[in-house]
Amino acid sequence: MGYKLKLKSKKLDSGRFQVDFSTNDVTAGGYYGYLLAEPETPVTEIVHKINRHLVAITNSERYFHRNLFSLGNRKMNSGRILIFKR
Repeated sequence: MGYKLKLKSKKLDSGRFQVDFSTNDVTAGGYYGYLLAEPETPVTEIVHKINRHLVAITNSERYFHRNLFSLGNRKMNSGRILIFKR
């Protein structure tokens, strides 16, 4: 893990939290994204989930990322996370 992870969260009307995250990896340009978390989810679990997805996206050319064109095409749960490359 050659980056630092920055987190911000906002409580939504539904009671869930929207977690905004970003990395400051200068060699790879960095990533940013959003994660939807339940209120009782520990921060360590959120960080672990983000790290898992960041490792997968950097190590696989076939990392599947939901976008507006694929929302209905895949039955698999993406873990309520969106990741973008800077």
